[in-house]
Amino acid sequence: MSLGLSIAHVGLHVRNIEEELEFLALIGGEMTSMDRMGNGNRIAFVSIDGDRHHNLALFEDGERMKNGDSRKQAQGIHHIAMPTESRESVDKWKEKLEAAGLTINGPSIQGPEGDGLTAGSGSYAIFFLDPNGICFEIYAGAMSVSDYRDMQAKGERELSYA
Repeated sequence: MSLGLSIAHVGLHVRNIEEELEFLALIGGEMTSMDRMGNGNRIAFVSIDGDRHHNLALFEDGERMKNGDSRKQAQGIHHIAMPTESRESVDKWKEKLEAAGLTINGPSIQGPEGDGLTAGSGSYAIFFLDPNGICFEIYAGAMSVSDYRDMQAKGERELSYA
């Protein structure tokens, strides 16, 4: 049962706000405002969806992931996922980001038809890293909770927690 919550924004520790803003501009991010916290460190607010004042809050007090990839560093954030409308759109994002020099992992399908998680949402996804080693995902086609439960009820998909 949902009580109506959703994720409004994610706060990230970054080593350099300008470096992160340049990266986020590649995926349509726009800085809406910047301020200083009580300790003097800068904080920037970035809208990805063009609707909310910010989807990301950047705290300039961090450092790059020690191993270079948040998916491989077993603490804190694993990745940030952003939906797009179609698999074709995911492929276009892949081309755009590779042209900008980013290394892209994928596309992969998070479901039985693909090479990702067999009990996943069925999404078609790519993954890439920001300058601080935080992983971002762009995906399309994820099932809703009700669609997934309908599939389970029909016996089309088993949950695996091994």
